[in-house]
Amino acid sequence: MRTLQRRIKQWHATEGPVREVFFIQKHLPGRLGQSDFTRMSEIGVTIAGQSFDHMVYHFVLTYSNWEHATLCYSESFESLSEGLQNALWRLGGVPQQHRTDRLSTAINNMSDAKEFTGRYDSLLRHYKMEGQKVQAGKANENGDVEQRHHRWRRAVTQSLLLRGSPDFLTITAYTDFLRALLSQLNNGRRELLAIEMQQLRALPDHRLDSMKRLKVRVDSGGLVYVDRNAYSVHSRLIGEQVEARLKIDTIEIWYANRQIE
Repeated sequence: MRTLQRRIKQWHATEGPVREVFFIQKHLPGRLGQSDFTRMSEIGVTIAGQSFDHMVYHFVLTYSNWEHATLCYSESFESLSEGLQNALWRLGGVPQQHRTDRLSTAINNMSDAKEFTGRYDSLLRHYKMEGQKVQAGKANENGDVEQRHHRWRRAVTQSLLLRGSPDFLTITAYTDFLRALLSQLNNGRRELLAIEMQQLRALPDHRLDSMKRLKVRVDSGGLVYVDRNAYSVHSRLIGEQVEARLKIDTIEIWYANRQIE
């Protein structure tokens, strides 16, 4: 039996099927941050008794596992830009590299892939970070943030159980709850973070504006079409051109240098 097992083992090593190759990642302080979106609706949070469909943009430093989360509602460029910048300014420094998944949803939410690429490249240049994307179907290459997704949702669920209720009076109260949980989680990473902070690059002197600005015309039905969605405005504006300013959670309508919706 042992002889047979040995020969089968040798056959697998010389004639057997190809095996998938994994390179062990060695995490160095200050080198890499990973980010991705994760849906939170399954946790069952409600706002004033109403179901709250939302997600977070999740950022993690791979050496210290310091993490940050920004509440958002879609995988848009505005959510990515705001979430990434929130994380970096909260952290107080910039890693050398930023790795994401292939961002196909965020790109598809825009009318032009070149537009997304241009804005994303400008964001990386502003913070002097090298951008990386995982290969198609290789989520393990963004494994740190993927694993943190699971642990983050579990931590939120456990904290809600201790709180006694998943219901919050306002979105602001829920955001404060998440912020307090992040502080608690990051407190256990202070020693590694202190090492990492010494290797991070300095922040630029200002943040970039995450808004997207579009010139749109109000049609005869009093509607404007913004990123494939229709919104109603006052009938007085029918036929006029207005500017739509897209933010992470709101759209502002401007006319004659004044916000009107």
